[in-house]
Amino acid sequence: MKNKNVKRIVTLGILASLATAAFTGCGSSTSAAEPSKEAEVASEAESEAESEVAESEAAPETEVTTIHAVTGGGPKPYVFVDDNNEPTGYDIEVLKAAFDIIPEYDLDIEVTDFSSVFAGLTAGKYQIGVNNFSYNEERASSYLYSLPYDKGSYVFVYNKDAEPITSLADAAGLSFEGGAGVSVTNAVESWNELNPDAQINITYTDADTAIVLQHIQDGETDFGIIDGPMYTAYVDEYGFDIGKYDIPEEETKLIADNLYAYYLLPQGEDELRDVLDAAIIELKENGTLKELSEKYFGGVDQSPEAEKLAGGKTN
Repeated sequence: MKNKNVKRIVTLGILASLATAAFTGCGSSTSAAEPSKEAEVASEAESEAESEVAESEAAPETEVTTIHAVTGGGPKPYVFVDDNNEPTGYDIEVLKAAFDIIPEYDLDIEVTDFSSVFAGLTAGKYQIGVNNFSYNEERASSYLYSLPYDKGSYVFVYNKDAEPITSLADAAGLSFEGGAGVSVTNAVESWNELNPDAQINITYTDADTAIVLQHIQDGETDFGIIDGPMYTAYVDEYGFDIGKYDIPEEETKLIADNLYAYYLLPQGEDELRDVLDAAIIELKENGTLKELSEKYFGGVDQSPEAEKLAGGKTN
């Protein structure tokens, strides 16, 4: 406030000097009864300056809150760390775009190990979790879900010289490699429970997706199940020469009843969730979701349907 007052005093002093000069300048023939044109201009400028100062002093400053988001840093192309050690990918860029149209918040994104994402959200250290999260009832009892920003798809992948795998029935007796607790591994486990005479041999692993795909290409593993955009991203980056086949809809349901991806927020962050939801809807309407999807998913638009977004809160 002191600076604004100083500015006003200096401005009025300059304007006063201009007014004096207008009356005492050489060659002026304006009478005292009729103010000179220069004096009128100075008076108007003085009024405008006073008005601007008053408005500036009265206008409240917008308070900006920093929102801390967290990600496990994978999988690509949803989330990954670029050559500048910055988090990026479809999920990250959608979140950044959302906060570009939310003026009351700044966004900070931290990369940590996956298990720390949930611990940090629960402890209140982070306000948003970013990791292509699917929906499940157990998780929904502990966290808030945003509206969806992506709708996934899955493919079988197999050695290019082997018989194509078009269903889990084709994979009976074959080997599968996947992470414990991962949705695609859960799907194979469910198949085995329902089909004791057509078992698939599961090898559990914590290996990166690139290594799993390498094993399939080398013939060490018979087949895998992978998200469609991930298949495209890894083939583009690593040059894998492997076959793929879109998983039938009825078998996709073994992987997930809900193919959409969401941001997670701690319980109690209802206001932030509502603001984020509104931004996601705007990104759908202005074409940003489609543009980012096509950029990161090989030209495929995986943005959720407008009708899905119009359905209201996820939980």
